[in-house]
Amino acid sequence: MSISIIELWNEGKRGTPDLCEDLYVANKHFVAVIDGATNVTGQLMDGKTPGRLAAEVIQTSLLEADEDITLSQLLEKINHNLLVVYERLNLLAEIQENAWMAPSACLICYSHFYREIWQIGDSQCMIDGTLYKNDKIIDDITGKARALYLEAEIKKGKTIDDLLEHDTGWEFIRPLIKQQYQLQNAPDNQFGYEVINGFPVDESKIQIIPVPDQAKTIILSSDGYPVLYPTLEESEKELKTLLEKDPLCFREYIASKGLQKGNLSFDDRTYIRFDVE
Repeated sequence: MSISIIELWNEGKRGTPDLCEDLYVANKHFVAVIDGATNVTGQLMDGKTPGRLAAEVIQTSLLEADEDITLSQLLEKINHNLLVVYERLNLLAEIQENAWMAPSACLICYSHFYREIWQIGDSQCMIDGTLYKNDKIIDDITGKARALYLEAEIKKGKTIDDLLEHDTGWEFIRPLIKQQYQLQNAPDNQFGYEVINGFPVDESKIQIIPVPDQAKTIILSSDGYPVLYPTLEESEKELKTLLEKDPLCFREYIASKGLQKGNLSFDDRTYIRFDVE
């Protein structure tokens, strides 16, 4: 049994690898896409954005993991490593007091040993053409609130170019985004959602997707691709079309953030297509 990588693409929205909050793992035991959360703090931690910091810890934890590590053990390992980093940087008390400061990330991981995909957060996958998503209700709310605000801004006289230069819609929803950090890993809340941030995750809420024995081709990607297709070329073409038609991502594709002038896309993106045997 083996993993064969067919296509792999990882690119930050700014075109600078060190600023990309998407990371990945692709070895003989795991294939994973890690999507660090967008920085709402405006601060760096250890010279990195919080999302990049979380993504690096998760990536290292996976690279060091034994092939037969269970999902529970992996989460325990990652969270332990995150807490060690928080303590080293003297951030633990501040993070416990202000949830929105916690570095966090989504993870979608294929375990070859268990032939399972573990989906934590809103990354997406495809198994032999069947798509599996894990969208959050809260993203629909913030995306529509931003769209409403931007439509009003245009009605008042602002242009698309003005808003690409200065996205006042993002500024409007930023307090909501900060508030939603309070709802991370909150299973008893109607808007709660799962994320890796150093603290316990309700594993009953994690989507575990068994990979059938006869399955051959798997795609893992971050939500930097609004529409996932069976090839990288098709997925990139759809993204390019969207950014040409709706660069602010508030009409054709409603999102909490859009393209900014000088950026390559509205978000970092990672696409990995591989065969399993």
